[in-house]
Amino acid sequence: MVKSRIMRISTLALCLALSTAAVPTVSAQTFSVPVVYKKLPNGLRVVISENHAAPVVVVELMYRIGFRIEPRDRTGFAHLFEHMMFKGSENVGTGEHFYTIFSNGGTMNGTTDKERTLYFETMPANQLDAALFLEADRMRSLAIAKDNLDNQRNAVQEERRLRVDNQPYGRADEEIEALAFDNFVYKHSVIGSMADLNAASVEDVTAFFRMYYAPNNAILAIVGDLNTGATLARVRKYFESIPSQPAPPQVDVAQPPQDRERRLTIEDPLARLPRVDIGSALREPVPGGRGVDDLSGQKGLGVVAQSRSVVLRCNEIVPVTL
Repeated sequence: MVKSRIMRISTLALCLALSTAAVPTVSAQTFSVPVVYKKLPNGLRVVISENHAAPVVVVELMYRIGFRIEPRDRTGFAHLFEHMMFKGSENVGTGEHFYTIFSNGGTMNGTTDKERTLYFETMPANQLDAALFLEADRMRSLAIAKDNLDNQRNAVQEERRLRVDNQPYGRADEEIEALAFDNFVYKHSVIGSMADLNAASVEDVTAFFRMYYAPNNAILAIVGDLNTGATLARVRKYFESIPSQPAPPQVDVAQPPQDRERRLTIEDPLARLPRVDIGSALREPVPGGRGVDDLSGQKGLGVVAQSRSVVLRCNEIVPVTL
């Protein structure tokens, strides 16, 4: 027994020695990313990072308007505008944004979240001007017409039917957020309500665009195979003449503490099995240096709202008869 243990220890020590010898010593190296920050006179914040690893550039334009910030009775406007921004502008016709990007070997998309709406293009490095022109033209002169509004309103409403209204358990996220939070900014969903979308007028949309899609409410980030000085000159060429607008009103994100358990039962004719969702509302990051985002990778945990107030939800489909 003792001999066997000694042999195992000796074998382990030999393996460790061999593995250590096989790994070359790596000296500590300083890792840095070159980043230049500029702010144009109209308030547009610009971030440029020069990286020649591949002959491509990425252009991202972020507007500080997400569904947490949109006004009451205008739920879904932030997401609606993500669709509207691809319907053309003064010098770009309907569909030409897609065509210009894809025909030059690029990719593009847009996303709406709680705090921001983001648009991005990945392009060959020699097509940087095209990406900047497209973003600047729709920031300056988005085509806001009734036909475009009706078309994209219908698209968003169909998206809601597909992902929420006609989906098993589809209303669960909305109902949980409405139950967990008392402040309106957290209670409503990104896709908005049918009533608010139906009530949207061209005048509403125009005022929303003027307030939130202004250069002083945006951040432009450009990364890739570029020259920083020349790129900044291009940014000035396309964006500097776009006028700033009055700053949007500050959003009250105060959320009173939760002092009791809250329960809700949802009747869902599309769900074949009962599902139980158990969550906890958190006001601050998890103690010990682990943020809420870190927990989202753990089995059984889903982040419903990643902002100052959050809900962590664990859900399970329960094959029982209630």
